[in-house]
Amino acid sequence: MKPRYFLLQSMTLGRIPIAVLFLVVLIYSPKTIFTLLIGIFLLLIIEFTDLYDGIIARRFGLVSEAGATLDPFADSVSRLIIYWALATQSLVLFLVPLIMAIRDITVAYSRIVLAQNNRTVSAKKSGKLKASVQAVGAFLALLGPHYWDIIGRWSFYVLSWIIITVTFLSAIEYVKDALSSSKGTG
Repeated sequence: MKPRYFLLQSMTLGRIPIAVLFLVVLIYSPKTIFTLLIGIFLLLIIEFTDLYDGIIARRFGLVSEAGATLDPFADSVSRLIIYWALATQSLVLFLVPLIMAIRDITVAYSRIVLAQNNRTVSAKKSGKLKASVQAVGAFLALLGPHYWDIIGRWSFYVLSWIIITVTFLSAIEYVKDALSSSKGTG
């Protein structure tokens, strides 16, 4: 295995332990501005590595099936950990990580059907939009207690329902493609 390939896969999979660290900091640290800054820093690392691992893979010719599989896995697991931690602190509704888990399982099975029918399993536009909404949503949720007094606690519900809706809707494109490929019409 090439050292650069190993480093790239470590960057991708590194999101998971960083998300666990985010969870530990969020749940077990005193609620101070320092804790908030650490949480923001950890989220920035996770989102930076998510954004750049694919760019680096293409730039250095390190694109692989393993990388294409590990990236959505690392995204799903790290975001579920992040949103579960946010939900335990009442920063998003508990329905958010539940819908995220259901969506990710649905998409995984849809990708299996697509692969069995020799169809592409690459990320869809709706999946990229979902990732962006979830990324921004994590920062907004983490900062929630600092702006709820200004604009109102209702924003907690609006943010949670935006994330839930975009997450749920992003599964439709994958399910539709999987159904059409299994019927032989796609």
